[in-house]
Amino acid sequence: MKKILLFMAVALMISMTVYAAPRKRAAAVAVPVPVLATGEWSAYNDTSDNGTSTATIRKAEETINGENVTVYYISGNVTTKFQYGFAGWTLDPDEATLALYKSAKAISFWVLGDGKAYSVKFKTSNVKDFGYLEYRFSTEPGEPVFIEVPIAYFMQPSWAQPVKKSPELVTGIEWQTHESWRKAGDVNPFEIKFWNFKVHN
Repeated sequence: MKKILLFMAVALMISMTVYAAPRKRAAAVAVPVPVLATGEWSAYNDTSDNGTSTATIRKAEETINGENVTVYYISGNVTTKFQYGFAGWTLDPDEATLALYKSAKAISFWVLGDGKAYSVKFKTSNVKDFGYLEYRFSTEPGEPVFIEVPIAYFMQPSWAQPVKKSPELVTGIEWQTHESWRKAGDVNPFEIKFWNFKVHN
């Protein structure tokens, strides 16, 4: 009986000791905050390839969901005078944003479009045939859509000469009309509203 009581007493002391031991608080984990990309925005088209597609970009300040944001309106028309007619918009990044590109885990942005599909392209210097890493996304007519793309989701088109995915060789990111809706020879209009392009590291 004494042995049993002694065992119970020791067990009670151990449990009290464990209970009374100071508890360590979990270390706070830093969650990266997406950074707004900065630089100079511009539109581009296929005229350098003897095409006749057009694109214009207009900047405006607006309040969206209580937040003051800079938005960009891009519109134009795609033709097939150049067989692979295209138009789009791009950011010429400043040094800080280009550095973010090189270690990016993902990018995100908002679009309010026309129901057409577009591609966002992650351009790197080791691509020599314009077969840049790209991701296709769709828009909803008159509806804002949030797009978040992990860098791992960017893929080269099937016709491109494959290269190693090398974010450290990035030269820029651009958006372009997608050939899936280019039906007519001369009249393929597009219009999109774009804002809050951010880089996730």
